[in-house]
Amino acid sequence: MAAKKRKKAVLKVVYDQNYYKAAAMLKDPWFKEKEAWLRKRFRDVGCPLPPRPFKKSAEYMAWNDRLWERYAEMERSPEFIAEKNRITGSKEMMSAEEYYALEEFRENFLPPMYGQVFTEILRHYEIDDKNAGFREFLELYFFFGREEYRTAPFDISWRRDPKGEVEFLIKIHAHTTREDFLSHWGWIAENQKLFFKNPIGKNKPWETFDRDLEIYREYQKLKKEAGPRSANGQSLDRLIYRAIGSKWPDVEFNHIRSIITKTRKRLGEI
Repeated sequence: MAAKKRKKAVLKVVYDQNYYKAAAMLKDPWFKEKEAWLRKRFRDVGCPLPPRPFKKSAEYMAWNDRLWERYAEMERSPEFIAEKNRITGSKEMMSAEEYYALEEFRENFLPPMYGQVFTEILRHYEIDDKNAGFREFLELYFFFGREEYRTAPFDISWRRDPKGEVEFLIKIHAHTTREDFLSHWGWIAENQKLFFKNPIGKNKPWETFDRDLEIYREYQKLKKEAGPRSANGQSLDRLIYRAIGSKWPDVEFNHIRSIITKTRKRLGEI
């Protein structure tokens, strides 16, 4: 069964440095030339982008699948194999000169690896090529026509404190608003569930707290006095049941162990 895909926070336009850096990029003749080159390469290999940007992710994924199918087809084509053999002399071990000649041929013949093109663009503008925000901006611009750089309203992360406890962190920015939290609360709660497994369950009173605590304390006392099992071989559970059965008639013998385990967990002693 496929894992459920986690939703992302909805990005919003924030008129900050990233927004205007991206806007300047789109107006740069160098960028426009690179964009035209990439779109032409898609056409040349038989996988042109549609006249209008993709509206749905499924449309983009179908096109993307076809692009890499085309890549495999062209890599197996007689034209590619013949030129590869000409460059390398059909040898497995190549010289540096042959290697670079083959790479240049691959780049000009096979479908473009647009991820590498995005890397080239980011490096040209002295942006870290691992910058997820700008890589997403380029992908959304080329394939979905989105021209504005958009920013997450806030960030979430997790870490472990010195005691090993999980801390779920929400980092707000200068542009974060109350409405951002309200509109994303379902998403925050979804991530919250991933980090915390509440042993009690939903935030409700522990209705059987007194009963369960007494059973647990009786278990602790008997265990300390008699060890895991009593001298005559009777289990602690049976001794506990005899001790509290009249006070808590709703408790059945076969529930004793689960009550002890549950109580230990709820008290953080397991």
